[in-house]
Order: sequence, then structure tokens, then C-alpha cells
Amino acid sequence: MTDHIDVHQVDDISRVAVDMDALVLAAGFEDRAFHLLRHGAFDQSAYCLIIRYINDISENSLVFDEYLALAKRNFSEDRILVLELNTDNIEKFAQELDEMVSKLPPEVKRIAIDVSGMTSYAACLCLKSIRGHRPLERQRVIYSSAEEYVPSEGEYSELIKRTSDPDISYLPKSMAMEMSENLVLEAFSGHRSGESRSCLAIFAGYEVHRSGGAIDAINPSLLLLLYGVPGNPRHGWRADFSKKLHSKFESTRRCATEDVSTLFIQESLDILEEYYDHLIDDYDLVIAPVCSKMHAVASYIFWERYGEVQLSFPMPIGYDVENRPRGVGNVYCADLYERRTLFRGVASHLENLDEN
Repeated sequence: MTDHIDVHQVDDISRVAVDMDALVLAAGFEDRAFHLLRHGAFDQSAYCLIIRYINDISENSLVFDEYLALAKRNFSEDRILVLELNTDNIEKFAQELDEMVSKLPPEVKRIAIDVSGMTSYAACLCLKSIRGHRPLERQRVIYSSAEEYVPSEGEYSELIKRTSDPDISYLPKSMAMEMSENLVLEAFSGHRSGESRSCLAIFAGYEVHRSGGAIDAINPSLLLLLYGVPGNPRHGWRADFSKKLHSKFESTRRCATEDVSTLFIQESLDILEEYYDHLIDDYDLVIAPVCSKMHAVASYIFWERYGEVQLSFPMPIGYDVENRPRGVGNVYCADLYERRTLFRGVASHLENLDEN
């Protein structure tokens, strides 16, 4: 595949979306999820689509009200669209999202997708819908990192001191609570060969209960653990933490491990491509993005290339917002290549016909 996806650090967040025709974001609880709306500048004619999570978290309404107020400060009120996401019916959300994107005016071509407040499955569904309806346009992914993550480095150091076992057997604090179900959306169900052999590739983070749930649900013959290496060297200790948390799974079946950036999409794609080329004739490939939001983006792009691959999303029973990441670190963006590069020549030909 010749198309390459570059990720760039944003020096001036006020300019990162000003040339976009629309912004899509989710009303998440983390500080970084608000960052673009608070500090970005947008075209006066641009649209804003806000995903509103419907859940039992008491602060949810107040959080959404703040998003809506910020949106009204940046966009015309008639160009602010709200879409509810209820985890009890995610397929309905997928359908309504696709309908909403399909009704955007044709002049809305370039869309910024801020994944900072999105769950992995929401990010993948947004990318699928937007790239499906705007296949000839280069859409932009924007991602704000957190300043401090959970579990903290202090907690990691303290727990390492307290255990004599080099393989950590506890569950550290996280925003996602224990495993509920393994979500396989119809859109990303892939094409199964009918044989029982499968390879599960997990982008392994720190919610080991969700990784374990995915392994139990898929019961793969092969396991590929992709350990996230943080883009910020200050958080480098987190890669070691993830490895210790997941090491117990390495002996449960045939297993391969790789280190992969939590930030650079192309690095994830290259590793997935390498394993795909070696395994696809004999194994069904399932990908579970449990670590970084940019891993979710990479998982979607890989599925877009190879539709027979299945995307799997281990779902928690809920979220403890007290354990959310805090603050805002660096901001990054990536301009994705057009979905249907095959049609580039066709589009140019049609434009020439219109001119004549």
C-alpha cells in the first residue's frame, strides 16, 4: 500500500481545524476532550456534530451542557447537530450517525474528527461513515493527549515495590470498569472463513480485564499482543507496566509480542500488515483496540483495507470518571488519504465534463 499516514504535532491549536467544513467530536469527561472546542477557531459556515453519551453518570448532563455552550460560541446554532449514543443500542447509533452524515450539504467536504473524547468503537463508526460518504476527500483526525494518565507513575512505582512477583497480578485503577461484553458491530464483523482457527491482535493497554475478556470471547489459536509505547518519552514507563499486566496471557497459547507507538498510525498499520501477510491464508484475524485512541484509528484504517478482518471492542459495564486522565498534553493531527483512491481519475474527468 503506497498511501502513508503522517501524524504531526500541532503548534497552534487555533489553526488546526479552521480550514475544515465540519467538526465531529464526542462529549467526553476528560479535560482533553474539551480542548479543541475551547481553543480552536472554525470557519463561520462550518458544521459541528456532537456525540452525546447517554449513561448513568450523574455529571453527564452538566458535561454535555458545557459542550453545547462551547459549540454555540464557535458555530451558528443552526449548524450544531447532536446525536445520542446509548450503549444499550449502539447499532441504532451507527445507523443514525450514517443518516446524519449523509444529509450534510455536498459542500461539506473536509471533516475533522476529534477522537479525544471518543470510545474506540465510536471513533471507528465515525470514520466509516464520514469516509464512506466523502470517499474522495482527505479527512483529518485530531487527537489531544492527556497530561497525566491513570494509573499514575507513582502508583506504578509503589505497586512494583510491594510485590515480589515480577508479573503484576492486580488490576490498577482505570476509568473503564470491569468487562461487560465483547462488542462486534455488524459493520466490522468481517468475513469468517468457517474454520475455527483465529488470531487475535490486541493493542494492549492497562485495562487488563478488558483484554482478558476479549481473549475469553474469541478464544484465539494465536495471540498477538501489541504493547503501546507512549509518544511522550516522559510516559515511557507505561509500556513496561502494560507488559507486566499482560505477561500472564503470553503462556496461555501461541503468542507473539510487538512494541508499537500509541501515537503513530502508520507504525501500527505496518505491523498489522506484516502479520496479515503471514497469517491470513491460515487464520481469521480479529483486532481489539484496547489501548490508545490512535490505535483505534489504525484498526479502522486496516479494516478499511481488508474488510475480511473483524474489529472487536471489549465493553466495560461503565466508567468511573474519578479515574479519568487529567490535563492536556500535546495535540496531534493526521490527514488521512482518500478512501477510494481508485476514483481520483474519475473525479477529475467528471470535473472536466462539468467545466465543458
